[in-house]
Amino acid sequence: MSDSFFNPYVGLRPFQEEENLLFFGRDEQTLELLQRLHANRFVAVVGSSGSGKSSLIRAGLIPALKGGFLVENSSQWLIAIMKPGQNPVYNLAATILNQIDPNITTAQIQAFVIRIKKEGASAILDVIEPLRENKNSNFFLLVDQFEELFRFSLKQKDAAFKTEAIDFVNLILKLSEQKQIPFYVVLTMRSDFIGDCAEFFGLPEALNKSQYLVPRLNRFELKKVIEGPAKLYGGKFNAALTSQLINDLGEVKDELPLVQHALMRMWTHKYPASAHGELDLQDYNDIGGIENALSVHANEALNELSPDEQALAKVLFQALTTIDENGRKIRRPAKLSDLRELTGASEEKLLKIINNFIRNNRSFLVLTNIGDSTDKLIDISHESLIRHWKNLNNWVDEESEAAIHYKHLCDAYNAHREDRKDLLSGREFEITQEWFEKFRPNKIWAARYNEHFPEATKYLADSAKIHNAKKRNARRLRRVKKISRYTIVSLAFIGLFTYFIFQPSMEQLDWRTAVSENNEEAYSTYLEAHPKGEYAEIAQNFLDSTMLQQAWQLASKENTVKAYQKYLNVAATEKDSLNNILGYSKFAKDTLVALERIESLKDRMANSNLDETAWNTAQEKNSLASYLRYIKNDSILGTHDDDAYKKIQEIGKNGFLYSGRSSANKIPNSIFKIIYRKDSAFNSNDIPQPNDIVKANENRYIYKDINVNNKSGNSIRIGDIYLIKSVNLQANAVFVEILYEP
Repeated sequence: MSDSFFNPYVGLRPFQEEENLLFFGRDEQTLELLQRLHANRFVAVVGSSGSGKSSLIRAGLIPALKGGFLVENSSQWLIAIMKPGQNPVYNLAATILNQIDPNITTAQIQAFVIRIKKEGASAILDVIEPLRENKNSNFFLLVDQFEELFRFSLKQKDAAFKTEAIDFVNLILKLSEQKQIPFYVVLTMRSDFIGDCAEFFGLPEALNKSQYLVPRLNRFELKKVIEGPAKLYGGKFNAALTSQLINDLGEVKDELPLVQHALMRMWTHKYPASAHGELDLQDYNDIGGIENALSVHANEALNELSPDEQALAKVLFQALTTIDENGRKIRRPAKLSDLRELTGASEEKLLKIINNFIRNNRSFLVLTNIGDSTDKLIDISHESLIRHWKNLNNWVDEESEAAIHYKHLCDAYNAHREDRKDLLSGREFEITQEWFEKFRPNKIWAARYNEHFPEATKYLADSAKIHNAKKRNARRLRRVKKISRYTIVSLAFIGLFTYFIFQPSMEQLDWRTAVSENNEEAYSTYLEAHPKGEYAEIAQNFLDSTMLQQAWQLASKENTVKAYQKYLNVAATEKDSLNNILGYSKFAKDTLVALERIESLKDRMANSNLDETAWNTAQEKNSLASYLRYIKNDSILGTHDDDAYKKIQEIGKNGFLYSGRSSANKIPNSIFKIIYRKDSAFNSNDIPQPNDIVKANENRYIYKDINVNNKSGNSIRIGDIYLIKSVNLQANAVFVEILYEP
């Protein structure tokens, strides 16, 4: 390939040894690693995802070893690079034998594995000792992505996997500790897996002796990473672009793979044939910037597929990702055979899709052999793809929701098996059945989350039989009732006509009941049945008077400015409806007392400076919750309420949820509990109003639109508080728009 078509930036994949010339910014770290290896033949290189661990070893340390920087009397090295994968001992044997003889056969590797399991590290030393004697060779083993050992071996149910993982750890420790042959071992590992090392005897001690935490690059080093490769191949960088890139990198995770990918995209965009002109901010914007370049690039690969291939790609990527117990979206490598069984697609079709995400410098997926089998392992090249490809991020959320539905079904089955639960019924059955018919899970998919797929699906089928039988019986009963009504309608008409001629009307009967019971519930029942009835005004006056009395009692009990102001608001409203309510001496007196107490409390609070203290606290925290707490604080004046609402509008993000079904102006099982309403009394399960402050009773997804079809990627959490922005009633279904903090 000529230089005119060469791209000096590697994208998402790690740098390789032969790309040392393009590897900038890590000279100091390379020297530090050489010093660690000189002092200790075992070094664990640890860092966060995207910190450049693999590149540092492959393109920094290994070329330095071959340059004779570690061992003065020999620059001859046998370099073995491996990942633990699903068969770590086999992979170790294969990588060593392939370095000695590239034509080694699978049968020879398998025989070597058997010998290693019998003789341990001695078997490996016997094989490589002739190289030491004949060529004065040193030996270096890189175990890249060491955390695979935990993810693929220790998480398996078969005890043999854990045994092999222990054997592998013992092997690499023995090889680094023995003095017979100079054998150096370096492993790379994500820092959030350090705790898992305690599973292996001797490994924590080895890490304590020599562990290297990869530092972040400073601005000067980042400048070299950005501009250095371009200068080697005739490219030019605008200074403003370099500054913009460095500034943007301070605001994102996965800075090194993201910047390499963005640089690779800009080079391809600017120099499709040869390097002419200067890379500038326009090129940066054209590729989508540091945050969007990866998503745009991945969508290009997706859009090249046919619609049915795109659907397969979605299933494939969902199989390759998961959300762990800590809520992190992580890689989940899968065998090609499992993907074939999961999707029902041919191997040829799957490989076509996979290769579309690999070719043309995409490097989004990695395809590797599995030990001594003919199968392949498919993996995402870097977890930054999960975090920054928006489609994939949404697919992971969808997969997680499907897993929740399935686990709920399995939990219900287990409870039923233990006689703690009946068959599914009602809304619970309908939701589960709707998900099952829409998603259509199969055994391979379900095995990732729970092994009781056949039993759980039978439990759902049994529930469907009972549910459908009840529906048929209900339809049959309705038909019988309908026929019965037609049969007796004529006789009933005569009887009812006579009754209404000679007996009181239904409204009169309801009114008599209300008067005899003489309570709030009775008058409310009358008004619900006869909102424009003959006695409606009298009933409403009774309820208004009761409400005003309750408002006064509540204000007197709380004895706060806001409570008395609510009383005055209620009193003003009831005056409009009664016309003479304030003419009654008792309520007129209560109103005057309320006004006096408000002034007294205001003076007291103004002197104590409580309001300013509360406002300063809210501003210091500068969160949606802090401003909401300020607004609902009844022990202060609330002089900054309007400012608090403005802050909430700035911080908060709009979202929509289904709140529940209303009944008599209440929501019996609402996902929210009202905890504050500015100007009037309320019950916690009332239908919310705009500007109500509510507390979440459940964990629920937040949607982007009123139809609750598109998830926002965020959720409400039990106990957190939110502001109601608007309320939408569709029949008796209540949908609310909230302001929340993402």
